[in-house]
Amino acid sequence: MPVNIVRVPPAEDGSKQGIDDYLARGGKLDDMEMLPFEGGWLPPKDWPVLAEEAYQGLAGEVVRAIAPNTESDPVAILALFLAAYGNMIGRGAHFVVEGDTHHCKLWPVLVGKSSLARKGTAQGRVKQVLRRIDEHWYFNCQAQGLSSGEGLIYHVRDRKTKEGKDGETVVVDEGVVDKRLMLTEPEFAGPLTVMQREGNTLSVALRMAWDDTTLQTLTKNSPERSTGSHVTIVAHTNQEELLKHLTNAKLGGGVGNRFFFLLVKRSQLLPYGGKEDKLPKELVEALKEAVAFGRNGNHIRLSETPEEAYGGQSASALWGSVYPSLGEEDSGLFGVVTSRSDAQVRRIATTYAALDRSREVKIAHLLAALALWDYSKQSAHLVFKGKTGDEIADEILHALRDAGEEGMSRNELINYFNRHVKAGRIRAALTQLRAEGWARAEVRRSGGPGAAEERWYACVPQ
Repeated sequence: MPVNIVRVPPAEDGSKQGIDDYLARGGKLDDMEMLPFEGGWLPPKDWPVLAEEAYQGLAGEVVRAIAPNTESDPVAILALFLAAYGNMIGRGAHFVVEGDTHHCKLWPVLVGKSSLARKGTAQGRVKQVLRRIDEHWYFNCQAQGLSSGEGLIYHVRDRKTKEGKDGETVVVDEGVVDKRLMLTEPEFAGPLTVMQREGNTLSVALRMAWDDTTLQTLTKNSPERSTGSHVTIVAHTNQEELLKHLTNAKLGGGVGNRFFFLLVKRSQLLPYGGKEDKLPKELVEALKEAVAFGRNGNHIRLSETPEEAYGGQSASALWGSVYPSLGEEDSGLFGVVTSRSDAQVRRIATTYAALDRSREVKIAHLLAALALWDYSKQSAHLVFKGKTGDEIADEILHALRDAGEEGMSRNELINYFNRHVKAGRIRAALTQLRAEGWARAEVRRSGGPGAAEERWYACVPQ
């Protein structure tokens, strides 16, 4: 992805300033020196960094109220709050792109060390805050675990009737009235494994739930159906389990890019536990007003109004400038899980706008969404870099990296798998690795009467 490095002029007192401060003081983008960076998207070194712009508005206030009292990562608190708020407002605030309606359904996956990353603690803190906003949602619209498409649809099923003996309508199942559903999956590896089983409908149901289409199963005996559902999924996992189970086969035909992945860790040590969160009364009232606004069904568009604080630029113009880079493809499993970036950013930005009770996405909302998405992309790069998503291809790539400058022949690769993998399967994996730029082949001639030998080498850094 192409990148421009911007040299921001110093402040009037000679001190360094960020681009947001520069624009807020009346600076213009055209006046900044642009230095092209030819190396593509700048990956993180060892841990992702979340820009301050992500702590925008009420979401930032909630994080700042909770974070001092818990060991949970502020990133986890932020993402879980945005996802939960988006579920609470249901099929209200939305935007439309080419006829497709997108509601504020955000599906974060928290990736951190088991028990140490405090993923569940963060979720508990957020839920306790939102319990004060909507007790009905807290007690009736949450569930845990993903095992099948039928199970998911059952939680948001339609009313079911049949015709009685005398032609009257008989209610078989009253169904679910409130179809807001926030599902928590504490072990994300579970559904990834389930989706690979033959005949399992979970991956299909998940795609339909994210895409906002009618959920239905085609089972002969007891078909289930759900219209007008609003499903949010938040999941927890650790990096080892994620790498073990997340392959192209287990992505279920495009499920992985409906989620966005966030590395999280313990933020501080509180040996005696954290204090109770005490939200100011004003913040609680503002959250209630934000939920009421979000439920009203507002079509939230990108603002075309120039904003003086950002050098006269509009959110629509900013979106137009970042959109091409969001749509560019990256290779491997990293590219797969980040391939729905434009829709993810718009959904996050719309959620920020609804929290601000704004009928338009403004620059602050868009910058916040871009900041959170960039953190997710950094996380995905650290987790999935060097992985193709094909189990055999990834194993071959690992072997080629270990071989270094010596490389490996096809026969050596066959022996590497103890001849348990067919030569045709290895040949197909090598073809994929070469086509995607992960590996290269060279033909070596010994100078003797024997046939030339083809040797394979890894092309990507370890």
